[in-house]
Amino acid sequence: MAAGAVEGRRQMPHYYAVAEAADDGSWWVSFPGRDGIVSAAEDARQIVAKAREALESAAIHGGRLPPSIEDGASPPASLSEFSTPSMVVVIPFASAMVEAA
Repeated sequence: MAAGAVEGRRQMPHYYAVAEAADDGSWWVSFPGRDGIVSAAEDARQIVAKAREALESAAIHGGRLPPSIEDGASPPASLSEFSTPSMVVVIPFASAMVEAA
């Protein structure tokens, strides 16, 4: 691919999500600063896919997405408000709605 084509293409945005483990092995996924964007994954392997589905649903229904890492978002400074164990996960996501336009 030519260098000009790479420069003109926008990089896929990435978002911080927090995954909280439940007692049954499932995970609750949320996005700091966007209380309405949540999902659940049956196991840790599904976290990224379910987080992307939650972002896509928010985009489809007119919700505001959280700020992306590329736009200056920072990871949560503390996970003390979340269940233990919990972890910060970086979610690559570009809305199919935006890509289709």
